[in-house]
Amino acid sequence: MKPHDAPPPLYIDTIEALEDLAADLVGQPRVAVDLESDSFYVYHDKICLIQLTAGTEDYVVDPLPIKDLSPLGAMFRDPAVEKVFHAGEYDIACLKRDYGFEVRHLFDTMAAARVLGSQKLGLAPLVEHHFGVTLSKKLQRANWGLRPLSDEHVEYARNDTHFLFGLRDKLEAELTERGLLRHARDEFRRLEDTPAVEKRFDPDAYWHLAGSRELDGRQRAVLKRLWVFREKQAAALDKAPFRVMPEDLLVRIAAARPAELDDLRRVRGMSPYLFRRFGREIVAENLAADEDPPADTAPERPRTDRWDADTMRRYEALRVWRKDKALAQAVEPVVILPTEDLRRLSLAPRDSEEPQRWLSVLSEFKREQYGAELLELLSRPGPEPKKRRRRRGGRRRSGGGGVAAQHPEQPA
Repeated sequence: MKPHDAPPPLYIDTIEALEDLAADLVGQPRVAVDLESDSFYVYHDKICLIQLTAGTEDYVVDPLPIKDLSPLGAMFRDPAVEKVFHAGEYDIACLKRDYGFEVRHLFDTMAAARVLGSQKLGLAPLVEHHFGVTLSKKLQRANWGLRPLSDEHVEYARNDTHFLFGLRDKLEAELTERGLLRHARDEFRRLEDTPAVEKRFDPDAYWHLAGSRELDGRQRAVLKRLWVFREKQAAALDKAPFRVMPEDLLVRIAAARPAELDDLRRVRGMSPYLFRRFGREIVAENLAADEDPPADTAPERPRTDRWDADTMRRYEALRVWRKDKALAQAVEPVVILPTEDLRRLSLAPRDSEEPQRWLSVLSEFKREQYGAELLELLSRPGPEPKKRRRRRGGRRRSGGGGVAAQHPEQPA
């Protein structure tokens, strides 16, 4: 049923209505789920809406006035109820973080489309392809933490689950026809174990900002201070860091190294608001950076695993094996084995001399499918790892080049 033919979604914003909904969900064979958060706007992001579809009814749950979402916990962890998500990894991580919910019996339509090798992975293109319905993207960047929500916002939110049952059934039929259903289910189980999302700040990530490598060491010392300063302000103001100060402005300030307020005022992009709000503190950070050592070289990424020649040979052999398997089954290589599994398998013989323990990193399905081949491959010497060919007449790129950049722990 297209949304304009369906009754309006039920808007749930009281604990009593939520408890009634939770009771109605008991015995449902499947529930479609989606979330909206305010991560694009705030530093301490949170779930702002939970959209559900059960049977022929769409629901929009507003957790902000309810606070206690525990009545829904039983449904999420009930293995008898299939939860249908689209791109549910982050949603599951947020449900664990905000409410402590475990999600069991999952079907993820984006993961299913990826196993099928679909070029269309977004919900809107998949819905248009399978149902001929064009979903609006107008509110994709909406601030879902604002209240009250308009009817347009509620209608937009309900569309994220309204089509999931039909899409799920079409994708499952294709997976079954191509013999890929167990591959998809294996990926669904992996998604169920997604850990709770954690906010982490890397004080050295300023090295990745556009233009940072064109600065000298003293200017980068200023940039590091500005990078940390912005993060602290974002946390205190509960704003997304880029809304406190844009990254390109941080780089231009560091390049200018303003020692006086007038110097800072002349930096391109320094708006009157930012100048009034942070001007004195920015100048102070610049002056304080004179006491810091120059940031001449990027910090080395710590390596917790050992990558000797034998481990590298095993990794290369596994990559070749995975590529051949994928070609034979006409799927993407990650459908055969995720890259993280390749890394862990490469290290397994170093960590244990017992072959039966090497495959413990894999799911039961992957062990059934490929266990014998993988044990045989891991037990014999693999090909020499490929060496990176250096360009003639040029210089090796700084920061990201060289042999270290090819290490499996450091994806490009």
